[in-house]
Amino acid sequence: MNKTITLILIVLVSAFSFSASAQNREIIEDSLDMTPGYANDIFYSMTDGEVASVARAGWDLGFYTNAFSAGIIINEGNGVQLFSYPNSDTSGWASFDTTGMMSWQSLSNSNEYWEDGAFNRTSTGHPDYGWGVYNMVTHGLTGDSLYLINIPNVGYKKLWIVDKVSVDNIYHLRFADINGDNEENVELDIKPFTSKNFAYYSMANNELIDREPSDAWDILFTKYIDITYDNEGNPAEYLVTGVTSNINTAASKFTEVSQDFDDWTAKPMDSLKNTIGYDWKYFDMGTFQWTVDDSTVFFVMGNSGDVFKLVFTEWQGSTTGKFSFYKEMVSATSISDIASVNENITVYPNPANDVVNIRMEESLNGDLAIFDITGKLVYTESLLNSTIVSVDVSAFDKGLYFITLTGDNKKESAKFIIN
Repeated sequence: MNKTITLILIVLVSAFSFSASAQNREIIEDSLDMTPGYANDIFYSMTDGEVASVARAGWDLGFYTNAFSAGIIINEGNGVQLFSYPNSDTSGWASFDTTGMMSWQSLSNSNEYWEDGAFNRTSTGHPDYGWGVYNMVTHGLTGDSLYLINIPNVGYKKLWIVDKVSVDNIYHLRFADINGDNEENVELDIKPFTSKNFAYYSMANNELIDREPSDAWDILFTKYIDITYDNEGNPAEYLVTGVTSNINTAASKFTEVSQDFDDWTAKPMDSLKNTIGYDWKYFDMGTFQWTVDDSTVFFVMGNSGDVFKLVFTEWQGSTTGKFSFYKEMVSATSISDIASVNENITVYPNPANDVVNIRMEESLNGDLAIFDITGKLVYTESLLNSTIVSVDVSAFDKGLYFITLTGDNKKESAKFIIN
């Protein structure tokens, strides 16, 4: 094994094996306010606390900012609805007919993966990404589907994601009233937003919106559609208020444990969007109050690389939108030193399933190493004047992984997720 990679592995393993002693740990109590009706989203850092509180209203579509992504979400937390048009492909734009629309397929964002948005839910796999088909020559996508979208305070519109010019990170959209009036043909340049997860777009105002904070955040308190179950265990999609994890945040959930439970290594963390979720609280019809489950404990590894225990203590409900919790750091790591965000590396697709591509802005002579979330080295490869590397990850477990590239007197790093 290359000495440089061996050293990195030793640092990682050492870092992960260090836990702050119980005597020295600080318990931090925090209270947040989503405002009445849960109208605001709160971006939160486990290390630094609240990063930003932003109104959820004002945007309708969100475009995943990676140039090689096809991910498009809707603002389901603000009541945006999306329906797949069943009567034709894009050739039926002029004859769009809403007869029987109550039976059309309703599309929502994935409750597990950010990049799998409502527009991607009908994907059949590469090269079909739901709203469009990938072109292996241009690396762009051409829209092949029509949609009906319902926007609060605007109403129903027909919508066509015409294409994505991936090399320029530009989308083209067409939307209009059902009868064809008020048609808009829009070009959206996503490049100014690539430091964020999404570029947000208001169809009502024909405006791209910068609403994600620039500062690092780990979890988001918001409204989203998740799977809920009735008394007989039947699943259904339902709008909930809870916690979603940032794209590269890992978390784990332990139930039926006491609040002094600290063994965060007892099971692997995962990078699902809804690991923390919403069901650590419930409405007690006997007392007519919200009750927080006192036997549920979460552990979160965010941008800093430190692991925090998270325990919710109060949920006041929609009247005030206020809630409380406490957190404490249970493991201090140095993984952030080698896994920070790096604009010199593009990793795609991210999340990945079978293959992950690692593209470098400059050619590299050196070594590639991939570590899992425990610090274990799972892959290594020597590189010779390389600018792009494809790695077969089909045998990797699901979860968060860290890439290091060393050589030419420099070290680069990145993260990716395996679904």
